[in-house]
Parts: sequence; structure tokens; C-alpha cells
Amino acid sequence: MKKIIRKINVGEKEYVYVINKKYHQGVSEVSLSISLKKLKNMTCSFHFCTWDDPITGSPLLVGFPLKKTATGNIEKFNLYYPRIVKYFILYGLENGWNGANRIVFNDGLEILSKLEYDVLPLKP
Repeated sequence: MKKIIRKINVGEKEYVYVINKKYHQGVSEVSLSISLKKLKNMTCSFHFCTWDDPITGSPLLVGFPLKKTATGNIEKFNLYYPRIVKYFILYGLENGWNGANRIVFNDGLEILSKLEYDVLPLKP
């Protein structure tokens, strides 16, 4: 299967990102890899582990309703939404990634909770 490379501009810089997914035994593993357009080998990667629905797949990729803990509002969360990818780019930049180095964040759900989402419904 061919990877779909998507583009996004944040500030004055152009980034590219790829979302990969694996499913096995009721568990969904999703990874988001982001890089500057000209430095594709220097990625900032986020890994997520959630439950898997046999029909729709990962809840992170289908507009799953998640509650914002600060406001109590329900938002449809989809990792393909550009505003969500922007949050992860900014998080990476604030936490040691500069576009010229590699960094991996292994618990994407923890980062979602830092972005004020209630992640309890996503845990396998």
C-alpha cells in the first residue's frame, strides 16, 4: 500500500507528514511521522495504541467523539485533521524537536491528555 504524504504549513515552514496504522488482535497501533519538507529523514514521531473496531478501524482515524476536559465539550477527533497535526507539530517543537533531529514520543495518548482530551475511552 502506498503511503500518502500530506503537506501542512505551520508558521513560515512547510512540513510533511505520514500516518501509518497496524491492527492486530483488537489493538490499533497508529503512528504520526512529521518532518520538514526538505529534511524528510529527520522526523518527529508519535505512537498511539488504542482499541480497534473490526469495521471502522482505529478510533483516532474516524472522527471519534472525545471530551475536552477543560470545557466539557465533545469534539470529533480525527488524526487526519490539519489542526490536530498542527498541535502535534507545535508539541514536538516545544519538547526538543527542531526539524534537524529525530525524536520519538511513544505515548501519544498521554500527549492527547496534555492537550486536554479525555483519553480514557481510547485505551485498549
